[in-house]
Amino acid sequence: MPHERWQEAAAAYALDSLDRADREEFEQHLGECADCRLAVQQFSEVTGLLVHASPARRAPVTLRQRVTRLVREDPGQGRGRFAPRAMLPWLAAAASITLAISAGLFARRNLADARALQERIVALDDSITARDSVLGYLTGPEVHVVSLAAAGEKPVARVFWNHTRQRYIVTAFDLPPARPGRTYQLWAIAEGKAPVSMGTFDTDANGDAVAVLPVSAEIEQLGFINLCALTQEPAGGSPQPTETPALSGEWRHTD
Repeated sequence: MPHERWQEAAAAYALDSLDRADREEFEQHLGECADCRLAVQQFSEVTGLLVHASPARRAPVTLRQRVTRLVREDPGQGRGRFAPRAMLPWLAAAASITLAISAGLFARRNLADARALQERIVALDDSITARDSVLGYLTGPEVHVVSLAAAGEKPVARVFWNHTRQRYIVTAFDLPPARPGRTYQLWAIAEGKAPVSMGTFDTDANGDAVAVLPVSAEIEQLGFINLCALTQEPAGGSPQPTETPALSGEWRHTD
């Protein structure tokens, strides 16, 4: 038998559509032919991929009836001596479609990964820029700092006041998150004057925070400020403290 016919039989063998006699003859040939063994492997991989290439669908009743009628009219049709030659174009087309789908999915995943990586790079750049900006606020000859703590306790927050850039830098650590519907608010307290808001901030779930707040013109006009205090206020802040500050500290100069 010409070897081309054995190659055609490989497709039918992979689909398990050979009758018993043809299958036994072909399997005997497989033991002697590496090319046909490779062809069977390739066709088997394609048929396996076709199972997952599209959602499972139930064949229309009319199609089942048509196939049944053809089999009854000619039970030997498509059987014997590796007759399923017509299957090869179908399998080739199916393989091309499957490979195209796989290539499309692979390209889509690569594009999504590239976009995610680009977004990550942008986020890192923004984070580095923000870090460098904060570090710039913490240095200079006109920076004062206050450590906020309860009486007799270790500080849980610090506030740096950069008089040159007119910014506060708030750093909190292990500070319990504000109660629901409330926020942390800082107060500047000058002797003999009412507290003035320095701004609000929130912590993350771990009680940590880094915030940069502008210095208002009202605070600039207070003159010498003795103390800094921290309270929890309704979301958005309050014009005056609504509770006794649990944390406070005195300003000191830092290099």
